[in-house]
Amino acid sequence: MAEPKLTFTEKAAIVRLELRGVRRAAAGITHQPDIDRGIERIQEKARKRAANGK
Repeated sequence: MAEPKLTFTEKAAIVRLELRGVRRAAAGITHQPDIDRGIERIQEKARKRAANGK
């Protein structure tokens, strides 16, 4: 399934989460399931928006 188009706000939110993950990785925290869940939540919201927009 192709990923839906993300809005600028969604892209910015994903970048913010990834930057948080980078800071944690620099601190030695390697297991970060909350970052992965956050990104998945944003992508799922975009999928739902795309499905309702059709």
